[in-house]
Amino acid sequence: MNQSSTPGFFTAPNLLTLLRVVLGFGIYYLLATHSPLLWVVLVLAILSEISDVLDGALARKMGLSSGLGQALDPLCDSLYRLTVFLAFAAAGWMPLWLVFPFLFRDIIVSYARIMAASRGVSIGARVSGKIKAVIQGAAQIGVVAFHMLGLANTLSLVLIGIAAAMTLYSLYDYVQGFSSAR
Repeated sequence: MNQSSTPGFFTAPNLLTLLRVVLGFGIYYLLATHSPLLWVVLVLAILSEISDVLDGALARKMGLSSGLGQALDPLCDSLYRLTVFLAFAAAGWMPLWLVFPFLFRDIIVSYARIMAASRGVSIGARVSGKIKAVIQGAAQIGVVAFHMLGLANTLSLVLIGIAAAMTLYSLYDYVQGFSSAR
């Protein structure tokens, strides 16, 4: 690939990234309509997590890494995970208020990055953000699996609570990083 050219929007890695949002809508639909097809929800959640691991690796391997892809990845991660937590609330698996830590963290971190960029400072991904993503993904898969096994109520809320706590810690860590970068 010529270094002066920029990969287009519809590259395989970008499509794989965007697929997460579509999978999230599928999960939302199935859970909000109380579909008995929980195994489909579990498969969609696992496929989404696999796509999150593969999209960046595929972009690097194909020489298609781009600023667009780097921006799409966290956006689609946020949209996917928020959609799944909203699906859990729509299904009655968690209280709606418990979605707020996830929502607030993603909005605040996005704005912190924009504010930092306007000052010529880049806030890259932090370790806490990577750990948060793994814990959220594992919690979402675990919640679906627990419901499939009939072990849902307390165990599901414990997993979601752990994910919310790590999400809030990640928010704190990003805000601290932004404050020290000024």
